[in-house]
Amino acid sequence: MSDRATIKHFSCTASLFLLLFVTTCLGCGGHSQPDCSVAVALGVAPNNATADHAAAPPGNKISFVASDTLPNGCIPTPGPIRQDLKWSVSDTANTTIGNTLNVDYGVATCINATLALVTVTATGTNRLGAMISGTATLACK
Repeated sequence: MSDRATIKHFSCTASLFLLLFVTTCLGCGGHSQPDCSVAVALGVAPNNATADHAAAPPGNKISFVASDTLPNGCIPTPGPIRQDLKWSVSDTANTTIGNTLNVDYGVATCINATLALVTVTATGTNRLGAMISGTATLACK
């Protein structure tokens, strides 16, 4: 093979390799698909709520629920309401929240009016055992 033929063969091979490399990289976009079977957080509803501490029950209470939130890029699908979570509130002097199933699970009670919004948090694990959480806010007037 002549030097000119060798250079042409090398140039074609290098061009083909470069084209294959670029096509492969563009095809995958450099990103992997998220695992849509594993929750990354919890969605708490209602997201914002208000209760009157001076009202008789149930007017001084708000019932919160939570469900799994999937990673970005996953098609949102309604999931079951979780009943294995730990509920907490940021202002334990003026509010409480229950953790007993079929009694007061996820039910926040305003004991006094609050100056700031109370953060309601649900915490649990996803199917891989990683801790996940979600929050909402509660105003006690």
